[in-house]
Amino acid sequence: MKTALCTIAFRERTFEEVLDLACGAGFDGVEPWGKPDHIQSDWDAESVERSADEIKKRGLKVSQYGSYANPTSAKFHDEMVDAIEIAEGFETDKIRIWAGTCGSAKASEDEWSKAIARLKEFADRAAANGMTLVLEMHVGYLTDTVQGNMRLLEGVDRSNLRLNYQPLYTDSWESVLDGLGQIATFVSTVHAQNYVDVGSNERSLVSEGFVDYRTVVQVLRKAGFDGYLEVEFVREDDPEAALLADSKFLRLLCAIKQ
Repeated sequence: MKTALCTIAFRERTFEEVLDLACGAGFDGVEPWGKPDHIQSDWDAESVERSADEIKKRGLKVSQYGSYANPTSAKFHDEMVDAIEIAEGFETDKIRIWAGTCGSAKASEDEWSKAIARLKEFADRAAANGMTLVLEMHVGYLTDTVQGNMRLLEGVDRSNLRLNYQPLYTDSWESVLDGLGQIATFVSTVHAQNYVDVGSNERSLVSEGFVDYRTVVQVLRKAGFDGYLEVEFVREDDPEAALLADSKFLRLLCAIKQ
């Protein structure tokens, strides 16, 4: 396993400044945030090349490209093509993607059908380029429950469609652990988020919240996980100190032998 920083964690800073933070904190890689002012969401060869060079200069890898491609978007086909081009420019074989325009409980059958059909197309295009799609687990999308994620994975039925795991603050620790056991074999990347308490969107250090990441990583290891543990957001008071603490903790988890 390795560690990475999602550049969205410091979205108000320049891309280069965030890369410097990643280096200073000891991360192995970064997940470029696929929105301005970090990365243009539309394919721009020169812009991506400049950003990729800045990453390489610092000895970092791109863990995955943090795109906003979504199969239910009106601009889906353009988003799909651009995401693949940008990922190639960053020399990564993983593209983080989204699914849906509402939570799974509110989605119509048409929305599920459209998402599954277009994800099949996206996965096949990605596979032709040696890439894996990584579905963002997130409140407000089709991926907001274990059942929603499994419906997409089983409906698409492509080995290069995987999950970007992150526990939701709305779930209890028991629910988080139970859900993880059901999807662990499909997890490609982890956004290591933690919260002060169940139901609170107030972030804590990864090591201090109600989610026990030692157990999370143990479950994932047993399922064969060997991807990136990523910091996506940091505790808001003294964010740079929080970043250093989170990086140290995640690197410790990577070093623990099963």
